[in-house]
Amino acid sequence: MIVPAADAAKDGAQPFVRGDGARAAGTIGPAGGLTPSDLGTAYGLKTTGGSGQTVGIVDAYNDPNIATDLQAFDSHYGLPACTEGTGCLRVVGQTGSTTALPVNDSAGWSVEETLDVETVHSVCQSCHIILVEADSNGNNDLGTAENEAVSLGANEVTNSFGEPETYSESAYQAAFNHPKVVITASAGDDGYYYSFDEFDSTSVPNVPAAYNTTVSVGGTSLFLGQGGTRQSETVWNDNGTSDYYEQAFERPLGASGGGCSTMFAAKPWQTSVGGWAGTGCGAKRLANDVSAVADYLTGFDIYDSYNCGDACSPAPGWFTLGGTSLSSPLIAAAYALAAGAHGVAYPALTLYGHVKQAYDVTIGGNGYCGGEGAGLCRDENLAGDGVLDCAYTAAGQVAVSDRACDALTGYDGPTGVGTPAGITLFDKTGPSGSITGPASVTHGQSAKWKTTAADPFPGGKLVKYSWNWGAGTTTVTTTDSASHTYKTKGVTRTITLTVTDSYSQAGTITFKVKVKS
Repeated sequence: MIVPAADAAKDGAQPFVRGDGARAAGTIGPAGGLTPSDLGTAYGLKTTGGSGQTVGIVDAYNDPNIATDLQAFDSHYGLPACTEGTGCLRVVGQTGSTTALPVNDSAGWSVEETLDVETVHSVCQSCHIILVEADSNGNNDLGTAENEAVSLGANEVTNSFGEPETYSESAYQAAFNHPKVVITASAGDDGYYYSFDEFDSTSVPNVPAAYNTTVSVGGTSLFLGQGGTRQSETVWNDNGTSDYYEQAFERPLGASGGGCSTMFAAKPWQTSVGGWAGTGCGAKRLANDVSAVADYLTGFDIYDSYNCGDACSPAPGWFTLGGTSLSSPLIAAAYALAAGAHGVAYPALTLYGHVKQAYDVTIGGNGYCGGEGAGLCRDENLAGDGVLDCAYTAAGQVAVSDRACDALTGYDGPTGVGTPAGITLFDKTGPSGSITGPASVTHGQSAKWKTTAADPFPGGKLVKYSWNWGAGTTTVTTTDSASHTYKTKGVTRTITLTVTDSYSQAGTITFKVKVKS
């Protein structure tokens, strides 16, 4: 994940540099990393889908080789070609121009663009892609590019960059508020509230992930069995107390971002999810909503031939990348496979309606203690570097609960509701149930029916019941029962009940009635 601060540090989309004697991770990628097939198989996604969906990707500066690199990537794996000539791939500047592109990248953003584009095309092979290149990595330009992606028709937009939420500006925040468009954002690669390089904690999460209008995407370590099936999945954390293990790999490798917001309120479906009280966030937003693979050690192989830095040594080509720069486009593409937002204003809601359909990650944590808890980890929160772990309070006491940074059963901060286990996690859902009442009535006599509908969303309440009696008449109630008199005899009618909840999500239930003489 790349950070668009004034002194932009390229924390994410960093190539994995293997230490002496280290064994290659992953399966059969050219550089030893994960492949498009691995992503689809591990997460149960039918990657050939996505027709009619357009995924927007926002990055900074121009990568002049992005189209040819994608062709090389597709050719290697035998994926359907996605070219500018067919209209599958569009590369535009922040004003939508295909000719007035920003200056060619010299800061490492081209690697980010390559990862984003090749990940999206791998997961959603029938999707169209719009890559919007901002003139710079400043908030004004990135915000303009975000708005342009939506105006050009993107159904989903992925963002693999961030900065501490205290840098947020109102215009920048507004750029990530597009109801009925899926906006995914990387949670960051520096762990829970901390920077893994120097433990320079800001004690705040990153935006745009911390905005309550986005889908905040955390990172995991994904371990595969034979054939690419998921064997296990844990919170991505290659630092903190386990950092000494990583010295063999020549560099700290990061950890999934997250933490309680100090500025932005959580949506009610998040504060109502099971276990929320254990996060300690109160009414404030907690990153994350969902997660996917991000660990460089279990990363994804991409093909990049332009300005890829150390990864190009000795020659440009294939190398393994990770970070939440990988998980965000993966999740955006998965939403596209499920046909996008389905009219839901803020599509993170959909995830919370499918908590039981997610793969529940219960091992690890993104804090300094890495999920070990206070009993096995010293308190680093009093060292002058800010809050580094939720096992302790800022004042040094052992915390009552540590769900904000440790993976536990159900929802938790590092991984949200969990990771994909098929497309159902992103499918449209709403109130459902059954109708009870007479299946046979006498015409001219009133009868009563009742529903046992329930809402799948945490905190959701059923507020409206629209009873269509199948004879051209409708009764609207705020209670779960209604009466009707059928006037025509010798017919069978179908009652169609539309139930709407407090999040404006609706579901339908039907019931057949025979009208006797």
